[in-house]
Amino acid sequence: MKNWTQKGLGICSAALMVAAIASVLGRLPVLQAKDAAFAAAGFIMPAGVTDAMKEDYLEEDEEDNASSDSGQPDMSGADSAPVSSQSTGVSSQASSQAASGTVSSGPSSPVSLPAGVKEMSIANTGSQYNNIWVKNTNKNHTVDVAAELQKQPAVKIVKNSTPQVLIYHTHTTEAFLGDTRSQDKSRSVVAVGDQIAAQLKAAGINVVHDTTLHDYPSYNGSYDRSKVTMQNNLKKYPGIQVTLDIHRDAMGTSDGTRIKPTATINGRKAAQVMIISGCDDDGTLGFPNWEYNFRLAARLQKSMADLYPGLARPLNFCARKYNENLTKGSLLVEFGTEVNTLDEAVYSGELFGKALVKVLNGLS
Repeated sequence: MKNWTQKGLGICSAALMVAAIASVLGRLPVLQAKDAAFAAAGFIMPAGVTDAMKEDYLEEDEEDNASSDSGQPDMSGADSAPVSSQSTGVSSQASSQAASGTVSSGPSSPVSLPAGVKEMSIANTGSQYNNIWVKNTNKNHTVDVAAELQKQPAVKIVKNSTPQVLIYHTHTTEAFLGDTRSQDKSRSVVAVGDQIAAQLKAAGINVVHDTTLHDYPSYNGSYDRSKVTMQNNLKKYPGIQVTLDIHRDAMGTSDGTRIKPTATINGRKAAQVMIISGCDDDGTLGFPNWEYNFRLAARLQKSMADLYPGLARPLNFCARKYNENLTKGSLLVEFGTEVNTLDEAVYSGELFGKALVKVLNGLS
């Protein structure tokens, strides 16, 4: 189940800050601890307030595995909103409005937001190095992005060879606005993975895109099942250097407001992307080589920031494992939320794939 955490000491100062700003800006929603549930993101407020509050935020964490196998969703992912197994994460009113919306396959055209949805760009939380932001929730490890960018990842790409990259999905049925869970792989996160794979193949980097369902018919135990998929592929293709677990996030408040993170890239709306790089913060996770994953994550975060400013949410550096312990080049990546459109998420997959190619070309 969801594991809610908060930075307690910051709440009082955050409330005072919000009250002060509200006196200038007028009525400003103040989200108390019991009223906010933002998945793997900083405490989100209107533009300008986030900068003032810095790291006084609430956060929803993702458990690595669900040990039970009840057949019902436990919603234990950072990519899953705290909703019932029958809910789409959007109110019925919002869903009916969304059904009448249009999705463009080219440059974005204006689309009315469904009721109960707030669109925003999530940035400027955590620690900054040049144009890179990293949100560190570990207790025992600091972040020196400059130093990590100077270190070589344990990845060496051989082009036009055996598979070098594995793309898979622990929560394979995660989908987007209008149908937030779907076995139709053309409408789920699998479609995002297809775009990433296409960019890699075009660059001569061979890739395996494993579309095995890990969260259906049972959601619980998804990470245990995706671990087996990883191990099978690593055994079959020992040349694999990088593994990417592609997800869709979910963010919102207990009053039903859903958060849609977007960026406009080349005149077209894209779902924001968040890299999650785990850390064995206290040495209990059996994850001795997490530093290598972080080095790759930092380079990929920089590549996105350089090529497509605003596309990336702050890199999430956290005390979790997510099966990233199986290689020295494993990352989990979230594309948008359940109220982003499929078009926005697929476009982000294309952009992310290009940023990834730039990184891997430098590691060949």
